[in-house]
Amino acid sequence: MHTLRLTQHIIGENRYKVEISLKGGTFRQSAVSEFEFFLSLQDQESIRWYLEDYPLYRHDPAPTIAARVEKRMAEIGKELFEKVFESGKDGTKLWARFEDHLSNARIEVQTEVREATAIPWELIRDTGTDTCLALHAAAFVHSNYQPARQFKPVENGEGPIRILLAICRPGGRNDVPFRSVASQLIKGLADADRDLFQLDVLRPATYEALGKTLRRAREAGNPYHVVHFDGHGAFVEMDEVIAAMKQKDEEREKAVRRLLEEIGIANAHRFDAAATVYPKGQRAGKHGYLCFENPDHPENLRFVDGEDIGNLLAEMGVRVLVLNACRSAHAEAPEKPEENSDAAGTDPHAQTRAFGSLAQEVVNAGTAGVVAMRYNVYVVTAAQFVADLYGSLIASNPLGKAVTLGRKALSDKPIREITGDALALQDWCVPVVYEAGPIALFPEQTAEKSLKITLSDSRATPSRGHLDPDLPPTPDAGFWGRDETLLALDRAFDDHGVVLLHAYAGSGKTAAVAEFARWYTLTGGVQGPVLFNAFEQYKPLARVLEKFGQVFGPMLEQQAGINWLAKSDDDRREIALQLMGQVPMLWIWDNVEPVAGFPTGAASAWRADEQKELAE
Repeated sequence: MHTLRLTQHIIGENRYKVEISLKGGTFRQSAVSEFEFFLSLQDQESIRWYLEDYPLYRHDPAPTIAARVEKRMAEIGKELFEKVFESGKDGTKLWARFEDHLSNARIEVQTEVREATAIPWELIRDTGTDTCLALHAAAFVHSNYQPARQFKPVENGEGPIRILLAICRPGGRNDVPFRSVASQLIKGLADADRDLFQLDVLRPATYEALGKTLRRAREAGNPYHVVHFDGHGAFVEMDEVIAAMKQKDEEREKAVRRLLEEIGIANAHRFDAAATVYPKGQRAGKHGYLCFENPDHPENLRFVDGEDIGNLLAEMGVRVLVLNACRSAHAEAPEKPEENSDAAGTDPHAQTRAFGSLAQEVVNAGTAGVVAMRYNVYVVTAAQFVADLYGSLIASNPLGKAVTLGRKALSDKPIREITGDALALQDWCVPVVYEAGPIALFPEQTAEKSLKITLSDSRATPSRGHLDPDLPPTPDAGFWGRDETLLALDRAFDDHGVVLLHAYAGSGKTAAVAEFARWYTLTGGVQGPVLFNAFEQYKPLARVLEKFGQVFGPMLEQQAGINWLAKSDDDRREIALQLMGQVPMLWIWDNVEPVAGFPTGAASAWRADEQKELAE
């Protein structure tokens, strides 16, 4: 594969030097280009408006303005190409030699981290063929070859690729739909490939739980390869946030509401104190933050910066961080090089902390790859991109190539249904990828080498993924909606062992619970089997417990010499209780209202002592 590297240096106000190097096979070729480039504030705001605001506000003259912005984005890309490759003979010759290899090549953009957003490299476009390089190269990535910490890979062995998914919804039911992106992620990881991956959801979706979960997995010898953050990101001045929280109640509430609106969280709660949302205290300058849930405090929000999460991931051997959080790759570009030593100094790692976005900070801390969003991203865009990203990764593509393929798919299918009528939007440039080198997460494996995931010990317990055949199947057209119900159930089981779902007859309780069981099992919510009992007809406890004999009978006989069928009803009850205390399981009781008599006051088929047995 050919590799084209563009190394950017800032040499003056709005002036740059780009070193171009081309490697392919045994040959090497290089060139240097110096030029002036300035992306005006008007251009910056126009592009931001087009990607973030236009999809929501499309009344005239917005469509005309949007067409003008699209044209301007193409003009910026061609201008950049002219200055890099057509301003000198060496650059022209190098491009002529490289052009025919573009579709199979890797393009790496290398910059000092504090100026990584000064030039919109994803827009660069061949003036002769009107070809956008980021959409036609095999991989188009940002690279960091001098991180503060070198990534230390963890051996994969022959087990599956382990993905930890953090779905953070600080706004609860007023937030983004719970599984809007996760459902697409699962689609990208097709049924045929389930032996190659293990997907777990972080429960609860707090930063403390993230640390505990990663450390527990590392200590058990099964570290996670990927952490996927599905939630909100903010690019804010934390000192201003903290100052706002210290204002009088009314002023503080107004300031905090403005902040939440900027992040995209419709949360009516108020902040108690700055320490509850950013324990590190003050931090000068704008930086990128991830918004984790914080259920111990009324605001249900905690900011985590790239330095903290980067150090955690590096310590735990996590290879890749995927962020479909808004603005997780956004940073403000410097207008000119630093002329004196200030708080940032000349240390590039200090510059990362002082100027960089969250994505850059994470890479600087030693994570091998980060996928992030340069602008606020809509759910429909993130969902489509994530499905294509994981579909490409599981096909053994390196991370950079998988992201590039995801961008190509966004370009090929630009229709977005965000509000009202469908809209054609060129938002493929929103996802960006930072990669220290080609990272293939899913190596080619044969069926014989892939492993099934069980309870990790030698007992023949029912494996994760065992669904009761009596569980209602997925509807022929698939399961749609009820995200707020699934979120409520998922969160409820974080703290409770028994959850009651109630609603009017015919409102879809059984279908929703069956879908939740499939979701909860697939994402690691329960490591053991799912059992299902229905009570439309008379079933005393003895008949209900027959389910345990069907599921656990072989294990009991093999491991403990217990013949389930030969045991009395009282013995079976005690065995079932012991199993429930040792084996994680999800046991669904459907239509329980007839047990006590339904409608209220109607005679029950169960005697009082039988009702008591079931309740106990």
